[in-house]
Amino acid sequence: MGNEKNQDIETENLKLAIEQIADDETAALPHIEQLSSAVAENTGDASTQAASAPVDIEPAKAASEKPDRVSAWFLTFMCMNIPIIGWIYLFYLAFSKKKRDRRNFARAYLFYKLVFLVAGLILLVVIAVTAMNLLEELLDYMQML
Repeated sequence: MGNEKNQDIETENLKLAIEQIADDETAALPHIEQLSSAVAENTGDASTQAASAPVDIEPAKAASEKPDRVSAWFLTFMCMNIPIIGWIYLFYLAFSKKKRDRRNFARAYLFYKLVFLVAGLILLVVIAVTAMNLLEELLDYMQML
């Protein structure tokens, strides 16, 4: 019984501590808006000079840039998996200025492919050197017979 009472008191203390932290963070929000408007005034950015303007955490996409549909991404995956043409298509997307999401995806995917290409080449060289050494030993053994 006394153990349950202690747990209830600890739970209540934790709730109060969490509420205090939330209140402190909420109290800081108006200061952040004032700070962002002061920075905008110092840098001369007219679009964010209003003190009542909310702080935009995520960068806004251009008005002409709509979210991509699933069919467009499906076509992208189909094209990029075609041998040789897929590399060309990925380079086209990586240096395209139209779609930021696809450009970033293409750059990341090219980096991914490059890492595994280098790892595959290193593995191929190691296997080739090992195979040549084994072949040389086999030929030496056959000459002894």
